[in-house]
Amino acid sequence: MKRSKKLRLKTSVRNVLVVVLIMIIFISFGISKLRDSKKFEAHEIVEEDNYTLKIDYPRVENKDLEQKILTYIGNQKEAFLKTVYELEDVTETKSDLSITYTEDSWLDCRAVHINVYYYTGGAHYNKETKSYYFNTKNGKLVDITYFLEEDGFKKLANLAYYYVVKYYKENDLVYDEEWIKEGTSSKLENYSYFSIDEKGLNILFTYYQVGPHCDGEKSITIPLKELKGIVKEKYLTTEEQVIEVVKREKRDLSKFAGKKLLAFTFDDGPSDVPTNKLLDNLDKYDARVSFFVLGSRVNTYKDTLKRAYEMGNTIASHTYSHLNLYQLSDYDVIGEINRTNDAIESIIGVKPEFLRVPYGNTNAHIKELGNMITVLWDVDTEDWRYKNANTVKDNIIKHAHDGAIILLHDIYTTSVEGAVLAMEELKDEYAFVSIEEMIELKKINLDKTKTYFNF
Repeated sequence: MKRSKKLRLKTSVRNVLVVVLIMIIFISFGISKLRDSKKFEAHEIVEEDNYTLKIDYPRVENKDLEQKILTYIGNQKEAFLKTVYELEDVTETKSDLSITYTEDSWLDCRAVHINVYYYTGGAHYNKETKSYYFNTKNGKLVDITYFLEEDGFKKLANLAYYYVVKYYKENDLVYDEEWIKEGTSSKLENYSYFSIDEKGLNILFTYYQVGPHCDGEKSITIPLKELKGIVKEKYLTTEEQVIEVVKREKRDLSKFAGKKLLAFTFDDGPSDVPTNKLLDNLDKYDARVSFFVLGSRVNTYKDTLKRAYEMGNTIASHTYSHLNLYQLSDYDVIGEINRTNDAIESIIGVKPEFLRVPYGNTNAHIKELGNMITVLWDVDTEDWRYKNANTVKDNIIKHAHDGAIILLHDIYTTSVEGAVLAMEELKDEYAFVSIEEMIELKKINLDKTKTYFNF
């Protein structure tokens, strides 16, 4: 991460020891949690007065790659916290670090993309992306040349240059031809984030790579028909994705007439074991819930998302990368919301209606940009802080009331267990309904200019 030379550096033993200790705890936490689920993930959420931090990363079968991912994320976190400490007496601006990941696979290869967003002041978030590609058969790490014919790299670079310039011209934007030539030249570092699908070869050029920061990232797609003789033939035979609307259960809500209602809502998923454990228990309590999912995760856990939707639960948006929307440009706010809506639609066939912004940070302008129904919460279990099922249960029971919206996170097994324990104790007094069902039962006329904390 780049930091201003104007920062007043702190070199006290205290800060050094704190950073080292945090690193040791973080890596130990990651390795220990690696064994807890069928599809491993590690999660960390921290909310302090001067910074917030949210980190998700996956387990991979390749141990060398796993260590590279742990080291990379650990270094990013260490650099961020060091900057936070340096800024401690300089500014009251709240810093933020969000690390998410996405995955792709094509035939014998898999890709893991680690996306790092950090804000420590200034006009915008900074972003770094680190991608790792490996052969699933032999476990070896590969790069873009693995997918190319022997003399394909220079040809690909020429096509990439053409499509980047084409983008600038079609959008009537000023560009620097030499900058673009350098950023698209046949160097491995220029092609560190790519994927192949039915549309073609998708290449992401990061900030400053083909233009100034204000130009943003640039993503181009080179059609498959133009890649013959450049990309190996076997990687050009992808099947076109057909989006089908998933069939969905709809409950007879008349049985809940006159009962007090609770809406259990789960952020930051979907996940594998925790989300499915929750779904396994819903019928026992005649319950349906709501999932405010991250767009960056839905493709990795699309089977879980489909299952949740088919059962009749509400699928809603929690944005793509879990960033503080207050710190984003209008363009990036819209992108965070629209990318998530498109990702959800590609799996269940419909776009979500409801949006929960990260940290609850919204205003009239963000609502206008998003053009969705904003749903927050009025019962915060702080499950991410305690990671204790009984504490989560007690917090739910203590604050339960008719029309309450309860905040939880289905990336933690303890959160799911706490929710199920609360349902067991509250089942005679309350009905457990999704956001959509509560709105229907309470006959709410929705307004996109409002923020709903309860119903």
